[in-house]
Amino acid sequence: MEVAGSKVFVITVPESDNKPHLAFGRAFKRVGATTVQMRRNEYERLLLLRRQSPFDRREAPGATLADIDEGKVRWYLERAAHERNIPVDPALPAIENLKRLGLARERDDRLALTVAALLFFGKQPRHFVPHSMIRLARFQGTTPSNFIDRQDLAGTLREMIDEAERFVLRNTRVAAKVTGFERREITEYPYAAVREAIANALAHRDYDREDVEVRVSIFADRIEVQSPGRLPAPLTLDTLGEEYALRNRVIAELLFNIRYIERWNTGILRMRQLMRQHGLPEPVFQEIGQTFRVTFTGPGDQILDLIPEAGVTDLRDLGLNERQARALALMVNEGKELSNREYRERFGISYITAYRDLTALVQAGQARSIKLQARSLRAMVLARSLLQ
Repeated sequence: MEVAGSKVFVITVPESDNKPHLAFGRAFKRVGATTVQMRRNEYERLLLLRRQSPFDRREAPGATLADIDEGKVRWYLERAAHERNIPVDPALPAIENLKRLGLARERDDRLALTVAALLFFGKQPRHFVPHSMIRLARFQGTTPSNFIDRQDLAGTLREMIDEAERFVLRNTRVAAKVTGFERREITEYPYAAVREAIANALAHRDYDREDVEVRVSIFADRIEVQSPGRLPAPLTLDTLGEEYALRNRVIAELLFNIRYIERWNTGILRMRQLMRQHGLPEPVFQEIGQTFRVTFTGPGDQILDLIPEAGVTDLRDLGLNERQARALALMVNEGKELSNREYRERFGISYITAYRDLTALVQAGQARSIKLQARSLRAMVLARSLLQ
């Protein structure tokens, strides 16, 4: 603007809802035209007021509509309408839908976005909440010493939950067993229970703790899901699953709308039920210091004992004969590979019969064929796909 014949830049800085801000490790305030350091009691009072305001309702300083991915907003609205019959209007501009969800508001002629809006629809959520992430690791053995696989996730809450589930899937086992004509398969854990724990950890964590993140640790005998913060009052370990309390109500409601979590108490009950139905002990819930931890105890070497007697697949429904069922049992239970010659010798049949049997196993999706060297291209080596 023009001031006394000169050009002057006028910068307006809106008052922050995220006080106090520090400079050089100290808190300052403006008194008239001067800047003075805050007294200790003033600083502590501001911290107390800040903690009394729910984290997910706070404004994200500096965030604008340009930080929102409108495609993520549309996906969410369609999913919420489908899963929970939430009345939405995808035809409205993204900002109007954010206002309807209570995630944005007009303040002093500017748009104010909440932290929850960035955690769900932000292009770069960690830019505004650096500690909103998940650390995942698959460790060798039963102690957190050597890891086999690891991944740090950053993105919206929904994206991290989905990606964390994929990490768990690729780092846990699926066992198969053939007895007679029956093929039976079992996963190491009920994945729905582990996913529920991960989603709950993100929904109910203490976001005021900026020094630690949600962690998922996979060991040979268990999975641990750790969330910063103790249980929100009035919940205790004794009343977990009976009483209902929320630390981040907005985040929890947004995840509930798209069926990524159930209500807090029903989610706990569901995890317990899923573990029992899987033949495993109920999850263990613990408060360790300022951290809440859920432990899923796995089957270890007894994974095949989890396979139920009912509801199995009868291989006869696939048109397999007794020879094929016995061969499949060898491949699945003992990891054996069978060539045409080995198959003929084991069952005393001709080459063409062996060829037909083995080809049928491949066509039924129960085995795969591997071409050998040129001098024996017609030989078949079979390996159960689950053992890859």
